[in-house]
Amino acid sequence: MSYLVFARKWRPRDFDEVVGQEHITKTLKSAILANKIAHAYIFAGPQGVGKTSCARILAKALNCEKGPTAKPCGSCPACNEINEGQSLDVIEIDGASNRGIDEIRTLRENVKFAPLRGKNKIYIIDEVHMLTPEAFNALLKTLEEPPAFVKFIFATTQPQKVLPTILSRCQRFDFTRILNIRIIEKLKDICSQEKISIGDDVLFAIAKASDGSLRDAESILDQLISFSQKDVTLDDVVLVLGVIEQQAFLDFVDNFIAGEAGRAIELIAEVATRGKDLNYFLEGLLEHYRNLMVIKVVKSEAGALVDLPKDVLAKIVEQARQITISDILLSINQIFAAQDMAKKLNSPRIPLEILAVKLSSMGEKKLLAEPAGEAEPNKVSLEQKKPSYTETKKPFSILKEEKGVADNSLTSFSRETPACTLDDVKSKWDVLISNLSSVKMSVATYLRQATPMKLEHGTLTIGFPKEAVFFKEAMTDRDNLKVLSSGLDVLLTGVLKTEFVISDALNAPALETIETTVEKNPFLKVTLDLFQGKVVKRT
Repeated sequence: MSYLVFARKWRPRDFDEVVGQEHITKTLKSAILANKIAHAYIFAGPQGVGKTSCARILAKALNCEKGPTAKPCGSCPACNEINEGQSLDVIEIDGASNRGIDEIRTLRENVKFAPLRGKNKIYIIDEVHMLTPEAFNALLKTLEEPPAFVKFIFATTQPQKVLPTILSRCQRFDFTRILNIRIIEKLKDICSQEKISIGDDVLFAIAKASDGSLRDAESILDQLISFSQKDVTLDDVVLVLGVIEQQAFLDFVDNFIAGEAGRAIELIAEVATRGKDLNYFLEGLLEHYRNLMVIKVVKSEAGALVDLPKDVLAKIVEQARQITISDILLSINQIFAAQDMAKKLNSPRIPLEILAVKLSSMGEKKLLAEPAGEAEPNKVSLEQKKPSYTETKKPFSILKEEKGVADNSLTSFSRETPACTLDDVKSKWDVLISNLSSVKMSVATYLRQATPMKLEHGTLTIGFPKEAVFFKEAMTDRDNLKVLSSGLDVLLTGVLKTEFVISDALNAPALETIETTVEKNPFLKVTLDLFQGKVVKRT
């Protein structure tokens, strides 16, 4: 007997064996049991997720000798013929190669003939979106009012290309990508029955490479077994598929947290030496930070949104505990910048190394700011310098009466702690940013784009230009506010509260303003006309 590839050998034979599409198989089984079978279905979704398999199972359910039944027997002549693709009553058509009007006309002529063996005549048209508009139009009438024994099942990866007039005549089922966890479970079952020894890390790498397609995952497993001729290892997966193992991203972020830029750059070199595409490394790193963000924000429900094995998920949860959400968002922004730079340079290595230094400097500054043995990673040392607020706000008369403070002492006290002005804030703004950079680099980075706008009744209004809206939102994070408040208390008095706004006044002057300036300055206008120049920036 000739060798049968895993994708065909382990194709599901009934609805219960279909993986990851329970919302569809349950509906189809209920419709069969209630004898409410539509005359036309369209199965839409990515490749390799079970569309054609479900179409064949539905055909068996309708034509099985025990049917219509939600669980076809799989052993009667009708089921066997459909399994082997030899049934004269189940006609499978490739829409890509039979897309013209002549093929559809032939179909229309044959539709009127009754089934030879089964109870229904079933047409399965794969990649139906490839049919020409003329072919679709020729199919319309037959599709709307077919003979009672005819059923149509259309499969497509691009339902948006199917004419709305066709879609309106079909019951539509949307297939989804299969979760990595479900793919791993299925591959484990296959390996167990094939008596293949394989580790969970290998199965996870296969599932990631398949991008939600069970058929692709089975084909990859088949390929790896042929390659290794023995037990499959993670090195085999890396060598054959060129994937980057999850541990590389975990190690990379650990280096950032520890502030070890040199080790991060060495890791980049190791990945490049093994012949891996560093563009894929950037994409994988972005996904890793996405997982950190989800875990940080969603907390207890993150496991349902991060499609990873439990051991990998536990490691990412531990990393998320050591990073603030603002640092995660800033890191994502830096990864986007590295991807843009990589496109311009046509090489991702230098942008990746720059990214490693930038992100590692964030971790290094954080470590310098943290006292030894600190339980909370976001706690800042500036809080230790914060003056007692109640002491400075006590009425002077009480100080004098209860503690016997002399008049000259009272005068000295009031003179040392006057309420600051907006000019005081502006004059010390650069010093403030410098101090904060040694505590939390991200906060200093955000505030470099900002300008003190107003100080009234103890509230300092800080403005950001429109292009820095991300930094403005990041500063509303509670940890960042705490760092800023501590820094202000060290340098200034009287700032009780901060608020952040987007200010048009901080943006570059509009073109109309520049043109108006030129018109008002005849000498400038003559000079520009003489040299055929134009003003590109006003300082």
